[in-house]
Formats: sequence, structure tokens, C-alpha cells
Amino acid sequence: MGSTRAEAANASMIAASKYQSYGNDYLVIRESDLTRRRAAALTRDICRRHFGIGGDGCVFVEPGGKDRFRIRIFNPDGSEAAMSGNGCRCAGAFVHHRGLSQNANLSLETLSGVKGHHLLENDESSWRYRSSLGRPAFIPEEIPIRLEEELSQVVDHPLQVESAPVTVTALSVGNPQCVVFVSTLPRDAEFRRLGSALEVHPAFPERTNVSFVRVTGPRRLDVRIWERGVGPTHSSGTGCSGAAVAAIHTGRVGSPVRVGTRTGEQEVAWQPGEEVRLTGRVEFVGDVHYDWREDDEE
Repeated sequence: MGSTRAEAANASMIAASKYQSYGNDYLVIRESDLTRRRAAALTRDICRRHFGIGGDGCVFVEPGGKDRFRIRIFNPDGSEAAMSGNGCRCAGAFVHHRGLSQNANLSLETLSGVKGHHLLENDESSWRYRSSLGRPAFIPEEIPIRLEEELSQVVDHPLQVESAPVTVTALSVGNPQCVVFVSTLPRDAEFRRLGSALEVHPAFPERTNVSFVRVTGPRRLDVRIWERGVGPTHSSGTGCSGAAVAAIHTGRVGSPVRVGTRTGEQEVAWQPGEEVRLTGRVEFVGDVHYDWREDDEE
């Protein structure tokens, strides 16, 4: 299985391990000498559904010291992500699964800082982690979001999308999050229309993840997530975290929060001034060897 392009050259066999967290699937690859450009090209190729192995992204893992690992995360469109809650969890599972560390506590270096991962359960091919994602940011420049108005925070703010305003709350949990609170989760057509429009809205210079959030109890949310560089996704660790933090910050729910998607629930705990803590599971899918026929032009 590999690329079908006629001009392909420079074939190489890539070993990858596939993990999924609530249907959010990642291919985890031991770091090599791949440059950023080649890592992006490989990700675009291998993540293709039907023509590649298929995945919501690639995570490249490189040892960085005792129980410390450097990771790079790429989206299927080749863009590099600073952070991914489920992607980091998949990387942690890979490290423990392959015996790269015996310590229950791991430090994962991402573009948005070091994230601590504590192994709570290990059941051969399934793991549960509590992850520390850092402190959320609400200052517009730190998200980033750019509006004509000067605001200290973007909370329940009307944002013009196409021909109508959409009320959004914006924050960062290592990557930009746009949270839309709704009384009813949008159906597929509306979800795709608004999700795609908000992801590339001019107010978000680095694009954004989008979560549509329905409050279902004092400590419970249901969400649908449109992920930057991916599109519709079954789940997202940072998307669930952003939704929960926004709901806590605006007084809609209390912490900890159970955040449900169609494929399961994750727990998010946060108090003002503290780090976001995300708890959830990850499962091993399988190992693959991918016959990557890299284009000369890549």
C-alpha cells in the first residue's frame, strides 16, 4: 500500500503504529532524519483515507532525555500543530507500549510547551492517562484572534460569519479554540458550513478549532468538533478541553466536566489560575509498514 502517483520516486519503507482515542486516530512514528517539509509530505500521503493508511494526523516521537520525549504533530493537510490532546495521548501510549519508558509519568515536549502525562491504567492494548495541558489563555493576542474592537477577552461575542452573527468564545489550550454554545447540536450540513467557515475566519490568523457545545447538566457537555487542518473529527482532546474551560469560565458548568462526543466521554478539570487536566483513554490499533514513494518535487 502506498502512493499511486505516476511520478513517484525515492521509495522508502516507513514503520508506523496506529492508535486511536475515541475514534481520533493517529499514526505514531519514531523520529528520524525527516525534515519538516518531508514530515509534512509523508503525513499528507500516509493519512489519506483509502489511498494511504488513513489517520487524523501523524505524531513523530524522539527521545529527549530520561522519561522525556520530543514530539511533532502534523495534520492530514501537512500543517504542523502546536498541540493535540489525543495525539499526545497516543504518543504516550506508544512510549509505554514499546517499552521506551517504564515510568508512569512522562514529559512530552510540544511546540506549545512541555505536557505531563500520568499513566492511570494499562490493559495491554489500552491505556488511560491524566494529562496536564498547561494554563488556558484568554488574551486575544495569545490565542490569537483579531477583532476590530479592543477586548480583554472574547466571551460570548458576536462574530459575523457569512451573512449572520455567531456568538463565540475564544481561547487557547495550546492551540486556538472557538467555542459556540448552542441549545441543539447542529446537524451535518450546518455543522460543516459553520465549522469550515469559522476555521478560516479572518479573525483567526492561524485558523482555529471549532467546538459546538450543548450544556446537558451541571457538570456535563455534549460537543461536535471541527478540527483545524482535519475537518469533522470524532473527538479532540484539546477541543473537549477548550469546550469545558469555556463553559466553566462563563459559569455554565462546574469542574470537573464530562465532555461527550458520539464516540465517548473525556473528563476535563480546571480552576482559574490552574492548568487544564484532561483524562481519557487510548487504544492500540496495529502496526504497519508503509511503502512511501516520495515525489521528487515534495
